[in-house]
Amino acid sequence: MKKILILSSNPRRDLNLDREISDLSNAVQRLEKFEIRLGLGVRSQELAELLAEHSPEIVHFCGHGAGEKGLVFQDENGQEQLVSTEILTRIFKTFSEEINCTVLNACDSDRQAQAIVEHINYVVGMSQPILDKAAHLFSVGFYKGLAAGKSIEQAYEMGCIAIQIWSETNAQSIQTRQYRKLEYAGDVIQPAQSQMAEYLKPVLLKKSERFPSSLTGIGLVSGVLPASVPSEPLQRFVEYVQQEIDRKEYKDSARDAYDNFGQFSDQKVTSLSKSETKQRKILLGKVKQFWIEGFLQPSLQGVSALSLDLKSRPDAIANLTQGIEALSVELDASYEKLRETKIYEEIGQGLTLLILGSPGAGKTIALLQLAQRLIERSKLNLSLPIPVVFNLSSWARDRKSIVDWLIDELQEKYQSPKALSEPWITQQQLILLLDGLDEVEEDHRNDCVRALNEFIGLFPQTEVAVCSRVKDYEALTERLQISSALCLQPLSSEQIYQSLESVGGSLAGLKTLLKRDAELEKFAQTPLILNFMSVAYQGWSVEELMPQLRSTTNWPKHLFDTYIDRNLKRGASCNYPKNQILNWLSWLAKQLQRESRTVFLIEKIQPIDLQNIFLKIIYLLGIGTTYGFIVGLSASMCVRSLLFDLDEQILWGLLGFLGGSIYAIGYSFFAQYNIQPASNLNWSWKNALIGSFLGATVGLILNVAIGLYYLLFFNQPIRLVSPHILVIIFSIIFFLIRGLSNSMIGETSYPNQEIWESAKNSIFFTLIGILGGMLTAFLYNESILAGVFLGLPFGLFRGAEACIQHFILRLLLYLNGAAPWNYAKFLDFASDRLLMKKIGGGYVFFHRMLLEHFARMKQG
Repeated sequence: MKKILILSSNPRRDLNLDREISDLSNAVQRLEKFEIRLGLGVRSQELAELLAEHSPEIVHFCGHGAGEKGLVFQDENGQEQLVSTEILTRIFKTFSEEINCTVLNACDSDRQAQAIVEHINYVVGMSQPILDKAAHLFSVGFYKGLAAGKSIEQAYEMGCIAIQIWSETNAQSIQTRQYRKLEYAGDVIQPAQSQMAEYLKPVLLKKSERFPSSLTGIGLVSGVLPASVPSEPLQRFVEYVQQEIDRKEYKDSARDAYDNFGQFSDQKVTSLSKSETKQRKILLGKVKQFWIEGFLQPSLQGVSALSLDLKSRPDAIANLTQGIEALSVELDASYEKLRETKIYEEIGQGLTLLILGSPGAGKTIALLQLAQRLIERSKLNLSLPIPVVFNLSSWARDRKSIVDWLIDELQEKYQSPKALSEPWITQQQLILLLDGLDEVEEDHRNDCVRALNEFIGLFPQTEVAVCSRVKDYEALTERLQISSALCLQPLSSEQIYQSLESVGGSLAGLKTLLKRDAELEKFAQTPLILNFMSVAYQGWSVEELMPQLRSTTNWPKHLFDTYIDRNLKRGASCNYPKNQILNWLSWLAKQLQRESRTVFLIEKIQPIDLQNIFLKIIYLLGIGTTYGFIVGLSASMCVRSLLFDLDEQILWGLLGFLGGSIYAIGYSFFAQYNIQPASNLNWSWKNALIGSFLGATVGLILNVAIGLYYLLFFNQPIRLVSPHILVIIFSIIFFLIRGLSNSMIGETSYPNQEIWESAKNSIFFTLIGILGGMLTAFLYNESILAGVFLGLPFGLFRGAEACIQHFILRLLLYLNGAAPWNYAKFLDFASDRLLMKKIGGGYVFFHRMLLEHFARMKQG
């Protein structure tokens, strides 16, 4: 196989050379006739070393030309450095016996070509600045000709023909394109060149010839081959070129859709009040804290963060400004994949982007890179729509409209109340980044797509990006109303081994086994699996690995088990037994799957998580006993303060215990066991008016109860200052208690935040109740201390009830072995071991595939 060395240098970073090299190398690799070697970001002093190291037959350079001054490389500091034509000529002269052809894809490089051709048989240069796409198609046609066994002269003509096929169908759009041209400050302005056709700009020089090769036997006039050349080969070549044009158009379109996503929102600037500016800033900060700092950065740095013998490799950490190329995945097969499944043809209109890929291909990373770019933009201008990240898996729980689902998610994930979130949604002030369409329950996945389409129709100016596993999306009968789609592709064999080389450490055994086993190599084709392999099998010899992997057909299980075991052994000593860790994570994974959740919030644990009916009964009895004891004790102490005798203290204590127990058990049962914390309180007139009605009802009932008590037991009339005084007092108390509701975004997020805030708020509500009780006692001319005890239970109605319920539930889960007592400490430990990630006050498994692995485990 002929060896091609592709070189690039772009110290100004004003060219998309990464994409250019990627597209070119993949197009050449598809021909299966060449061995490709890459030299990216070449420094001037490295040029001769690379030629000596690889001994190529063909050298292909991509970068800037500076006319007569030479070609632009970079120095040790990454700054641009000109390599003169004289030096280039001497370098190529040194390797003239090995190099047969040189292609210089740089503007005005025909000057260097004329000098280098004194020593190299064939050199292709550019007589004028050439469009990037034209240069790419020339290379595609040129290497296609060489792969077919044609001479370099014929291959050159085929390259020019490829440009002409493209240019004749894109003449109008070409006129508006920018040309690649390097200019220096202070350069003398040269007379404008008459613009020639793109297919005439590549110039072929042959050794001992100082002029362009002018082969007239092969040419294309208006797309028709001369009669002397057989039409069938031409037709096949035209079809091949057209396929490459389509592929290139798709890839450029998909990249542009990804790179430009969110730009439409630049036009939607809105004026903000000081308060809303603050709330937007808080929300934006939470999205960044949760998903960029908590999820994206650990994902990109996972391997190098391990305490293994790995060398520093900053180049392996993706540059978050480079778009999808930073994911080390290719879009090359995306066009075929989408075309096969008719997804590409079904693309509709709108501001939506669909990101497809296999498990572990990098879909979530691509989505979060979008989020990071949009967050940085919105930080500079908070009046722009705010990017928010959600996982669609939770939609299947209640299958609400997308608007209602978003309101719930903003409340749960970002503590943003409906009063703020609903206007943001309906006024199209959010950019939605939705992961996990494939994680929606299969029976409801098509319904979710219909709901999304309905939302897109109602709010057409809201930009939406959706991620899904490609096979799950193919299986749907519904299609998203998308405007762009891209499909992230598996790693190539070359990328796999390059990645393993960059990791360092001892992975020789893994590399050897992958080369021997094609199926295992295919299994390693996603960045996630390769990441896990490089951690799990670090230091294993091929003799140790082979019996392990050859003896099992379930490679994922072996890989994840080894990865978990390896991570649990690293770092500081572990205070948890391994079987206990696996049990706790397995229970958690099963709960998240059952509830269609991805983010675990400690405060969102609910009694329904108690799968055993016996535990649910114990939970209800525990709630009832606790409530009854608090209410009964308060009632007894209140009666004692009124100087009643012991019998009445016991009677009222028992009545309080019975009433509190019945209330707690009944409330928990009829509320479907839901624990509802009271946090982030602010004033709401609507809730206050509802509360005053409830308070009046409670006061009226208590008014009647006290009157009956005195009438039946003491044969006395109702001892009240006014028959309506309790109605008024309780109306005021409940007016205050219920009027305080969630309407602002909390600025902090930490594990179990809502429960801790409920505990703090319960103190405030208790004080309100005590004040009300003291006022009642004063109006009755009774002991103020009695009023204090009368008001104590009011803390239970807002705040303390959630704390009590949560405490009893956590205690039962701990005693049953399903969860640790200090949940936050354990989950922080799991995050440190790269089994989970901390997202603000919540936690997610390191990857969905790891969650699925834990969910399949049998609990001991």
